[in-house]
Amino acid sequence: MPHVVIKAIQGASPVQYDEAARQIAEVINKTLGKPSKYISVSVEEYSFTEWEGVYNELVKDKPNVILKPGYSNPVTFQ
Repeated sequence: MPHVVIKAIQGASPVQYDEAARQIAEVINKTLGKPSKYISVSVEEYSFTEWEGVYNELVKDKPNVILKPGYSNPVTFQ
């Protein structure tokens, strides 16, 4: 607790994901007061064609998505 999942379209390097995970854990520690030893972060990569399914299942019209993307079409990103 807490566990954060980064779902992203393929393209970032392992070093970039490592840095993102480190920074996410740091923010959770500072803002939520959770000790670092309790924070975990994983990465799931998807192709562009798979992304539409991820968006429709996990983002579109979901009330628990606090920060919504600036697009509503996951195919054109507009």
